[in-house]
Amino acid sequence: MQLSEFREYARDFNVVPVSRKLLADGETPLAVYRKLAANRPATFLLESAEHGGAWSRYSFIGVNCEATLTAQAGLATWLGKPPAGAPAGIDPLAALRLSANHLKSPKIAGLPPLTGGLVGYMGYDSVRRLEKLPNLAIDDLQIPELAFMLTTDLAVLDHSDGTITLIANAINWDGSDDRVDEAYHAATARLDQMAKDLASPLPGYLSELSKPTAGKISSNISSPEFLAKVAQIKEEILAGEAFQVVLSQRFEMECKAEPIDVYRMLRLHNPSPYMYLFHFADGVSVVGSSPEALVKVTDGEVMVHPIAGTRKRSDSPEEDARLATELLADPKERAEHLMLVDLGRNDLGRICAAGSVEVVDFMHIERYSHVMHIVSTVTGKLGADSLPVDALFATFPAGTLSGAPKPRAMEIIEELEPTRRGLYGGAIGYIDFTGNIDTCIAIRTALIKDGKAFVQAGAGVVADSDAESENQECHNKAAAVLGAISAANDLTSK
Repeated sequence: MQLSEFREYARDFNVVPVSRKLLADGETPLAVYRKLAANRPATFLLESAEHGGAWSRYSFIGVNCEATLTAQAGLATWLGKPPAGAPAGIDPLAALRLSANHLKSPKIAGLPPLTGGLVGYMGYDSVRRLEKLPNLAIDDLQIPELAFMLTTDLAVLDHSDGTITLIANAINWDGSDDRVDEAYHAATARLDQMAKDLASPLPGYLSELSKPTAGKISSNISSPEFLAKVAQIKEEILAGEAFQVVLSQRFEMECKAEPIDVYRMLRLHNPSPYMYLFHFADGVSVVGSSPEALVKVTDGEVMVHPIAGTRKRSDSPEEDARLATELLADPKERAEHLMLVDLGRNDLGRICAAGSVEVVDFMHIERYSHVMHIVSTVTGKLGADSLPVDALFATFPAGTLSGAPKPRAMEIIEELEPTRRGLYGGAIGYIDFTGNIDTCIAIRTALIKDGKAFVQAGAGVVADSDAESENQECHNKAAAVLGAISAANDLTSK
């Protein structure tokens, strides 16, 4: 982009991406991350794998984030150097809505789908700003309820042609035009530095794979306690208080490994539609492989992707096929799934144009490394009075992680789970500068803090649930991430 073109865009948009494309068909996403982000705070790596294990077209490396929108003492605050005028000292979700609506970038042909934006997470406990809930669970991890990086500089690998697009965004929050040329030259200087760093050699990064030793894993709810809590939920359901409640437990283990090595192991053994590695500005790291979208908004089209109904995978193709047939025929699993599809339709109906909400793909099987699920897709057209970020708020938290009806299910969760969920069951993804959103549900995810990893998993309890099976389902869902941590702990560098 030349300066004259940049000036034209800057008249109408307060964020302008300046880019440079390089042929780099010998690079890998992890190598580019190590060269450009180097495990620094406020950086990330986002990838996606198809259900058959093939990697999707793009890998996104967040190289530089000017500031991170987070919450302290219940109010929005920014870590780093936020642009002049960035909202602070107000409700964090209000600050997120204002920021997402204010920052606007042009859609430039030839650029990848994410060129910059607010990238990070909105933890489950943010729901307290959307619904009135009791305050009973202990907030023992003390992580912020949200953290969104204002991402200015990215490197995007296009696996279809072996190119890397380097992107440096110029952000002009207050719309002043007296420093436009300076912003352009600063962006091109950052592109020069990224290209220089990308050309630098890396030291070897070979690691010997060995059979991991099982680390000590503890849960915040013992098995007898979990079974008793399932019984309590069934009593609530029989009393007409709810149809379903998702009860979860949090597993904890030592994490000696670097988060990037946990990501390497998870990437190797459990590729999923949403793969992510985050280093946040406060020192917390997040590594995950979520199978489930929370909400996507693309040019005003809204999509949710409810997943409910689970079976453990089998090594035998014949047995795996039998289990899939059994799952689709299971009345309990079908009823649970239908309930959550209806919940998704109702959520979209709150912010979509009347008559636009429909189920376009109903009840099929998707397979992952350790489990298989029943999946459907619900879509709608964003209403004229709704902002894209309103779709995130309307669908939050996912019914598949709370239950139905959602408000009462969340009250029961608060009564029965001993600790706040924090990140688990929240949203992870981005709100980009063009108004598009892509978020997943924070499941199959490790939160790494102070040398410990926390992995949470839940099961949907209904009237005829078997308590032992629901407890085992939690263990099955957490297995891939806990296994990746164990494997990373045992990696030997060569």
